[in-house]
Amino acid sequence: MQLMLVARAHGYDTNAMAGYAKEEIAEAFGLDKARYQPVMLISIGKAAKAGYPSYRLPVDTITTWA
Repeated sequence: MQLMLVARAHGYDTNAMAGYAKEEIAEAFGLDKARYQPVMLISIGKAAKAGYPSYRLPVDTITTWA
C-alpha cells in the first residue's frame, strides 16, 4: 500500500492485481522459484481517462443477523 500511495503522490495511478499465472511471472522476472513466490502484481502508470466513483451498499442492506 505504501508503494501505491507514494506513486499517487507523484502523479501516477496504480492497480493491485491478483489471479495471474504465478509461475509465468516468476519466470519472466527470473525469480528463484524455490525461494520466492509472487503474491501480488501492482501496475503503475498514467490513466488514459479519469476513473469513476464507486458506491458501497450500507451494511444493514446486505447483512442479516440471526
